[in-house]
Amino acid sequence: MALLLTEFILIAAVIVICGTQLSKYGDIIAEKTGLGRAWTGLIILASITSLPELITGISSVAFANLPNIAAGDIMGSCVFNLLILAMLDPMDKGKPIFSKVGQSHLLSAGFGVALIGLTSTSILLQEFIPSFWHIGLYTPVFFAVYIVGIRMVYFYEKRFIKELVSEGTRQYEGVTLKRAVAIYSLNAVIVVGVAAALPFVAGGIAEATGLGSSFVGTVFVAITTSLPELVVSIAALRIGAPDLATGNILG
Repeated sequence: MALLLTEFILIAAVIVICGTQLSKYGDIIAEKTGLGRAWTGLIILASITSLPELITGISSVAFANLPNIAAGDIMGSCVFNLLILAMLDPMDKGKPIFSKVGQSHLLSAGFGVALIGLTSTSILLQEFIPSFWHIGLYTPVFFAVYIVGIRMVYFYEKRFIKELVSEGTRQYEGVTLKRAVAIYSLNAVIVVGVAAALPFVAGGIAEATGLGSSFVGTVFVAITTSLPELVVSIAALRIGAPDLATGNILG
């Protein structure tokens, strides 16, 4: 048990460190390529910090045969990410954080509610939902709703991009695009490796403690894979970018 906990803590530490680097150098790549920091924060940054959930979910289902770990991780991460917003509020001196962000976040939050509702409905009615081969009918529906949501958020944010982030500011003059891509890729590979090992460690903890894979996935794994969101959001708040932090969490 002591060895499992040690491995779990080490994995968490690596995810925090590499997740922070991914965000930093992802932002550098956005600046160097002209993608824009608003789009980076709301879409690309959110995808980057969700990489541990993605890899952990794939590893849990495809290799460790622990679907409860995967589902618990994803749903638990959604809950923990929203808790991060409450944790950020007292850290930001002055007005409440929600009074500083734009109403454009209503779109991403709304589509998040729709997807979580779709998940709950799919689990509740799993016996009545048809499947093709081993793929449930809800899977393509998930992709369709996500794509529609991302497109709506993108076009809405494109209209108000100047209100969110100053695109003219350049902060990384001393870093080349080639170096940024190299460091970004290295950290991505490390995150993929340690995140793939996470469900096996979590499964061992669930068996050793008797807590159950659903509980371990929802609590321990979800908190660990959400650490990049926490670290990145705190950093965004400290540089005076509450929209970046909120967009990362909801995205």
